[in-house]
Amino acid sequence: MNRSALILSCVSVLLALGVVFLGYKLGGGPLQQPAAQTSWSAENQRTLANKLKSQGLTNEAIEAYEHYALTAQLDPKQLANVSYAIGKLYMDSGQYEKALGWFYRTEIADPQTPLKAELGSKVINCLERSGKYNAAEYALGRRTSINKTDRKTGTQVVAEVAGEKIYIEDIHEAIDSMPEWMRKQFESRERKAEFLRKYVADELLHRKAIKLEFDKDPAVRKQMKKVEREMLVNKVVEQELKDKITIEKADLQNYFKAHQDRYLQKAAVKVSLIKAGLKEVADKIMEELSGGKDFHDMARSISLDNATAANGGRYTRWVRKGEDDLGIGNVKKVSEALFAAETGTITQPIEAGGYYYIFKIDKKRAAKMPSFQEVAERVQNDYYMEKLKAAYQKLLDQILSSSEVKIHPEVFTGETSS
Repeated sequence: MNRSALILSCVSVLLALGVVFLGYKLGGGPLQQPAAQTSWSAENQRTLANKLKSQGLTNEAIEAYEHYALTAQLDPKQLANVSYAIGKLYMDSGQYEKALGWFYRTEIADPQTPLKAELGSKVINCLERSGKYNAAEYALGRRTSINKTDRKTGTQVVAEVAGEKIYIEDIHEAIDSMPEWMRKQFESRERKAEFLRKYVADELLHRKAIKLEFDKDPAVRKQMKKVEREMLVNKVVEQELKDKITIEKADLQNYFKAHQDRYLQKAAVKVSLIKAGLKEVADKIMEELSGGKDFHDMARSISLDNATAANGGRYTRWVRKGEDDLGIGNVKKVSEALFAAETGTITQPIEAGGYYYIFKIDKKRAAKMPSFQEVAERVQNDYYMEKLKAAYQKLLDQILSSSEVKIHPEVFTGETSS
């Protein structure tokens, strides 16, 4: 080997030794390839947030979702969905102002989000629950005014609620929808004015219920669905039966003759009463009455019956023979005592419902069979209802026989189906 070749070999060895030495110095050992770096992905963060939420760890889930929303590269639709989810979590935990912040972020991220209707309800709910009542009312007003046309000009406005007008037609329509017996109570101007106050109060309570999203409560929605079903069924029944029930005057008179016992006006009395808690007390009261004390004065001062005491014990309605019109029970014994006594006399104490009653007979009315004219309206109603039940049963039989249905009454009766 010549001298030049020897020098090159030595240089190569020295370089190799230098590299090995440098590796030990820098890495604490021989030089190695860098280890692969693992990172926490946005998908990992979302999975963590979902898991925390499913476990009911609301605060931890909120924190995880917020980190995901602020660090992941989300498109507007994704950001709106995540923001809405965070808002709902804050709302469920009673942090309504923080919920509002995320709901507003949802609107800004995606103004055309499919969640828009639900979002509006949630914003109103949070405003109401956080005490921002005016803002909630304003938001509700904006929401309910969409696609709503005003009425013709010239109709009379009787009230305004948050800028929304209530017209006199609304009040008349509400009164007209009542049963006749109830409608008669609101014929005077004064009673209509009272009804207006109730109508407006009901409107405010309804608006509050909407703001609090009670209309989305599962129990309420179930009940509303049930009511809707009943209304639709009733509409079909009305449509099917309305032309199938005819009433002739001769039919009514025949019905009256066949059911006279139903319209018999029973013997009745009007009484005043004193109610006592103990037999000894009742006996003492009887002694004082026998000594000349006034019945009505004693009723005012010592009777336990709050409904009649202030009026001297006078019971305003007729008490019919054999009926519990007094509502105190022991009908047989009470009725026998009342109808055995003469007008103006006082009965002995009678036990009923754990109390003792002393009665004064104020007035008597004998049993009476009214004429057809006197009860014509009752007869017509009874006859109509009987015809309606028969027609309705026929309709049920027809619709069940014309449809492919299987009914298993044995589930309730325990009998084996044939």
